[in-house]
Amino acid sequence: MDKRNYCVILAGGLGSRLWPMSREKKPKQFIDVLGTGKTLLQMTYERFAGFIDTDNIIIVTNENYRQLVKEQIPGMKYDNILMEPMRRNTVPAVTWAALEIKRRCPDGRFIVSPSDQNITDYEAFQQDVLRGLDFVGKNEVQLTMGAKPSRPEVSYGYIQMAEELEENSHIYKVRSFTEKPANDFAKIFFESGEFLWNTGLFMWSADSFLDALKGASEEFSIIVEGVMAKYKAGEYIADQLMELFSKCPNMSLEQSVLEKSDNVDVMLCHFGWADLGTWAAVHEALPQSDMGNVVIDSKSLLYDCKDCIIKLPDGHVAVVQGLEDYVVVEEGNVLVICKKGDQKNIRKFVNDAQINLGEEFV
Repeated sequence: MDKRNYCVILAGGLGSRLWPMSREKKPKQFIDVLGTGKTLLQMTYERFAGFIDTDNIIIVTNENYRQLVKEQIPGMKYDNILMEPMRRNTVPAVTWAALEIKRRCPDGRFIVSPSDQNITDYEAFQQDVLRGLDFVGKNEVQLTMGAKPSRPEVSYGYIQMAEELEENSHIYKVRSFTEKPANDFAKIFFESGEFLWNTGLFMWSADSFLDALKGASEEFSIIVEGVMAKYKAGEYIADQLMELFSKCPNMSLEQSVLEKSDNVDVMLCHFGWADLGTWAAVHEALPQSDMGNVVIDSKSLLYDCKDCIIKLPDGHVAVVQGLEDYVVVEEGNVLVICKKGDQKNIRKFVNDAQINLGEEFV
């Protein structure tokens, strides 16, 4: 294994779109969402551990979830768990990881991965990631990974391809990023053949990422330089990390780094990919009955139901009649019955439950 290759797994999110299964005390990355016997975090970690040295796998999570990480990845070194002092989107989390990689390996390169993805072709995944890491190490560019769309999808981001760098390289210059388009635009993107789904898998060398931050915010770049100096000196930097997170623009990597750079390429992926951030995505990733229903580790009787997803606690039974395209999910003290594809309303339900019923329901 190439000691210069690192992986950064982002595992600090709340996963509110999978409520009520995903709760604040135990969000989706720490749950066996697919009924495989492994949590999403465990699946992600094992996926990368097959071809990246486990000493080079870093997990960035919220400080409230450190114990969950230790329980689920028992061999994880303490220094490889970076605990965010606050939730502040993806930029400060990846910045902190890049500083740590730079300290350990000056010519290190890394892939950033969410912890809530489903990959069906591990061999192709390994080949694509290793090729991408080698590419960013040699060319000092920012590389995204894109999946060919199989349908118009409004819950994914899109990357527009420009010219291919070399014939049959499957690596293209990036023309534009679009976050979760409306239905009409998603259809146009799909039919044009110019757009790929944004997988949320990004690769840089540590140096090229830290250089790219200069275009995000001058103030933030100054903070990063100060923290970097203290990292190199081996100083205690807790206060500087708090400043790093609190003053960072509350934007995603795409918004604050990639979209502001003219040095971004996209690789067309060859592995099966899905983001498991929504109930619709979970439904699509699992085997379905003749009527398109998915039942996850639950006992149920379904009558005239189609394209539904059912998940209940052990010992509970669902008897459901006449529903189509619905979620019926119970976890702890919450039962949710709602349209499967209505993701905006699920977030509204979470907010309303928190405001009107109390923190114990989210």
